[in-house]
Amino acid sequence: IRFVAVNFNNSHYSAKLLDSLRLLNGMGREFAMDCIIVDNSTNSDEATRCREFSAGFPWVSYIRSEKNLGYFGGLNRGLAAARSNDADFVVIGNNDIEFEPDFCERLISLIPDPSVFAICPDEITSDGIHMNPYVKHRISPLRRFQLDLYFSNYYVARLLLFIYGIVRPHKKSRLQPQSGGYELHMGHGACFVLTQEFLKRFESLNYPHFLQGEEAYFSDQIHSAGGRLWYEPAL
Repeated sequence: IRFVAVNFNNSHYSAKLLDSLRLLNGMGREFAMDCIIVDNSTNSDEATRCREFSAGFPWVSYIRSEKNLGYFGGLNRGLAAARSNDADFVVIGNNDIEFEPDFCERLISLIPDPSVFAICPDEITSDGIHMNPYVKHRISPLRRFQLDLYFSNYYVARLLLFIYGIVRPHKKSRLQPQSGGYELHMGHGACFVLTQEFLKRFESLNYPHFLQGEEAYFSDQIHSAGGRLWYEPAL
């Protein structure tokens, strides 16, 4: 199992991430693990801190990027640094994630259908909101129109957010999602698990921009190859 995360001027998050990986149940016995931290930091002190504590873990590889590549750009740099097909799973995500100790034990117990290219775990924010399931079904023409409006102008976007906050103040449920996995159209972008089926077909994440909207491009990349995204609340 390989983990790939991107650091950007917030090394304290990366330190917590690595601490949570250090405490994973079964590491070295039930599964082998490594981690790649790609550092996009523009602050040299933050980069130094990230490099120094990364060196304290023998299973961590630290990569200092010459420039800020963005989120998926940084992940692609990490994916290119190692032969991804030598891993059964590659977990990609933000550096502000902390994994439950049984995450990998549960992951290796899964036998994904060959059509599943990515697994979307249960992401829980610090205030208890579950970010997955993110988008269950293909986006409707009305929703596409709303998104076109949202991205057309900064002030239009602010107005839409204000209206949306009144009409639907809580975007995600604070309750535990239903048990059992199911297919999603789009998962939340903070964390994905790439399966062997994805790694056989793609060497990188298809993302032509610098930042924002990564979930949509990732979903399209998978669906264009006949694959599926699977929400797994057990992770």
